[in-house]
Amino acid sequence: MKKNRKGCYNEKIAICYLMAKGLDVFDSCQTNGAVDLITFNSNTGDVQCWEVKTENFRLSGNKKGVPISRGLRNKKFKSIINLLYVHNGECREGKRK
Repeated sequence: MKKNRKGCYNEKIAICYLMAKGLDVFDSCQTNGAVDLITFNSNTGDVQCWEVKTENFRLSGNKKGVPISRGLRNKKFKSIINLLYVHNGECREGKRK
């Protein structure tokens, strides 16, 4: 699968993951926006911004199997942007391992 298609596919998986948690999910209409998704919890009024990353692992060398670091696109807003990693259809919130 091409890199950009894999990213779009994983973003849709992330949307399903967040919706399954009972959140209202709003997708970005831009391809290079500051965030990928915005969620709203209608019970608490909590709003969160998300950046979705496809988690990749090193294939060779002495660090084989170690996750490849992917930084935030917009470091200016790192205090309010949450990371959501997707690998093989599974989602993981938070910092890289």
